[in-house]
Amino acid sequence: MPLQCVLPVRFSWMVIGPILLTLSSLVTTGFGDEVSVQNAIVAPDGGNDVMSFGPEHPIEFEFENVDASGDWVSVKGMPFTKAYSIESNTRFSNRKNMRVRIPIDGPVAKGDVVLLSFWMRRPGAGGQPNAAYLSINADSKSQAFKYYLSAYSDWTQHVRSFQAKAGFDPSQSGLRFQLGEAGQRVQIAGVQLVNYGADRDIASLPKSTVDYQGRDKDAEWRKEALARIEKIRKGDLTVSVVDSDGKPVSDAQVHVAMTQHAFGFGNAVNSEVLGADEIDFPINPKRQIIVSWDEAQKYRQIVQRYFDRVTFESELRPHVWKLLKSEKGGWVRKNRIFTDSTIPWLMQNNIAARGHYIAWAPMDFNSVEKEFVGNPEGHRAWLWEHMGDVLPETASYVTEWDTINHIIGWGKHTYDKEYGGRQIYADIMAEARRLAPQATHAINEGMVLPNGYKREPYKEIIRFLNDQGQAPDIVGFMAHFGLSTLTPPEELLQVYDEFAEIAPRLQLSEFDVEAGQDEELQADYYRDVMIATFSHPNFVAIVQWGFWEKMHWKPAAALWRADWSIKPAGEVFVDLVTNQWWTDETVHTDASGECEVRGFHGDYTVSVEHEGKAVSVAVTLTADGNEVRLQLK
Repeated sequence: MPLQCVLPVRFSWMVIGPILLTLSSLVTTGFGDEVSVQNAIVAPDGGNDVMSFGPEHPIEFEFENVDASGDWVSVKGMPFTKAYSIESNTRFSNRKNMRVRIPIDGPVAKGDVVLLSFWMRRPGAGGQPNAAYLSINADSKSQAFKYYLSAYSDWTQHVRSFQAKAGFDPSQSGLRFQLGEAGQRVQIAGVQLVNYGADRDIASLPKSTVDYQGRDKDAEWRKEALARIEKIRKGDLTVSVVDSDGKPVSDAQVHVAMTQHAFGFGNAVNSEVLGADEIDFPINPKRQIIVSWDEAQKYRQIVQRYFDRVTFESELRPHVWKLLKSEKGGWVRKNRIFTDSTIPWLMQNNIAARGHYIAWAPMDFNSVEKEFVGNPEGHRAWLWEHMGDVLPETASYVTEWDTINHIIGWGKHTYDKEYGGRQIYADIMAEARRLAPQATHAINEGMVLPNGYKREPYKEIIRFLNDQGQAPDIVGFMAHFGLSTLTPPEELLQVYDEFAEIAPRLQLSEFDVEAGQDEELQADYYRDVMIATFSHPNFVAIVQWGFWEKMHWKPAAALWRADWSIKPAGEVFVDLVTNQWWTDETVHTDASGECEVRGFHGDYTVSVEHEGKAVSVAVTLTADGNEVRLQLK
């Protein structure tokens, strides 16, 4: 594990420009593009640098279980001229496998207020972030501050402050980055640690944040969307109550209680956490994450309470499906849980299962399909065999498939490039429909709503499938929004309109919002995406990609924290789906024995009580409304 020494030229801190930092002022539009120095956050006067970072100062880089190297590189157009660049041969590993430590060489006493600022990027990475972990240690054992962040492909500045709980040991204190999950190339620059002493108000120090157009409280787009929801997502339910002789009953109490929404609200789940028996716990469903029986019970309660459909994160992917059916080690146990417990539990609770996925177009990334690069005939035989296996066997419980996932994809070896054209996509849709005619068949792609660079290619493939008579039943959007991709809601609505012209049924198939530690920003943007999407008439469902921090692929995007305390974004979700967009009303009949409730489309139980007599009936409310007559006997 090599050790390398470096040191930065210290900056003289001064205030330049406004404290509020918008994302557009923080990041480049691509590798090598310049960003104006004047838009960077800088600290106020009055602090003392307590860290040195740069080529002339010590830095420690350690790695294990991977091949990696670290070195200084030149940077143009930024508030710094050098960055420490780390490269490895592994796209994703344990976060501790690559570590950078920077000594703290100035004094920090108990109660001191300290500001941290640094920049990070992952050059050449895709639009989705990878996790990085920062901690500041007061000594060899005590952690003074920790910060988990998403590392994007573009330069992003991170500015946070903390108050020291104890004095720092100058011989052992340091700042540490854990970068094993960050990808094959990550760069760090402009690291500064500034001590303002115990008398500084921490609230007076700047903090990196982002904003997006349309966030303001009284945004006109939101008013219009909420009005549209009232119009398109509700219907009129007329209830008539009569007595045993068929005469109208006035002043009868009528309870109209929604039981299930017509619009779909779903989430990605882990089969083991959802279905394993108590004797199986604690379990280790993901890397080093341990889940207890009590945690699993809470997990199941939330799925049961809030979601009418789930997407299995891995069980129905081709390579996992094959392992589930094998006799290999722990896969027998996983298959038992999935088949004997998880699926029956879902069916018992009237929760639909989505299949993720049948085909995955970017073959470079998928280790199973990568071996077929240059061999389309072999790939077709493999894929058709897989479809012939998985589709009939799951027909009793999978109601919808991501039939072609990442249909645009990336890399040099997508299906259309390997097969010499797009016809393979129409062929897959046709065969999947033949084998699973009862299921809904969707296509799915990312970088359409966030980033947006796949919008036109996605439209082209949809038009092609339409022309081939294999139009997707649903067009899905991987709506993974992050700090650098908070697309304005008005722009989302415009994109929705464009796709609605060629695809009548749309859904968010992988929705989450990751805003680092800015939980207020996460909640606001989450709210606005939900409102914009629910307000669009062509959308049929919103499926999220995780809800609990311990099991979320991007922990900061979760709705519930690891200890099950709910985050602001989670409060937004619960309020929308169980309050604002849910109908549960009690009214009384008028002199003619009638009453009317305007409710959200879905299934209801209508109950009537009058003078000791009661009756109830199940009712479905659609856009056309409904009328129901109940007789008290």
